[in-house]
Amino acid sequence: MKAVVFNPVAVNDLEDLTSYIAQDNSIAAEAVRQSILDTAERLALHPSLGMRPRFSSPRFAGIRFLPAYPYPMYLLFYRELNSEIEVLRILHGARNLPPLFE
Repeated sequence: MKAVVFNPVAVNDLEDLTSYIAQDNSIAAEAVRQSILDTAERLALHPSLGMRPRFSSPRFAGIRFLPAYPYPMYLLFYRELNSEIEVLRILHGARNLPPLFE
C-alpha cells in the first residue's frame, strides 16, 4: 500500500469546496469532505482505479482521476509515483478542467 499525499493545491481545493458547501449545510460539507478522504484512501490500495483524462496536452501524461463516492461530481486528480500517490487537484466536474492544471 502506498501513502497518499495531498499537494498544497489539492489541500486548498478541499478547503475551498468544503467551505463553499458549509455556507448552506455544514453536515453536507463534512460528508463530502469525508467522501473525498475515503476515496483517496481507496487509491492507496488500488492506484489504477482512476481513469485517464482525455486532455490533449502531453503535460497530463500519467495523471488519472477518480470520482468521489457517492459524490461523483467531485473528482480527485492524482498521479502514482514510486512510493506514493500524489493528489494534485480536487475539482467539481462541471468546471473547465484543463486550464486549472496550468
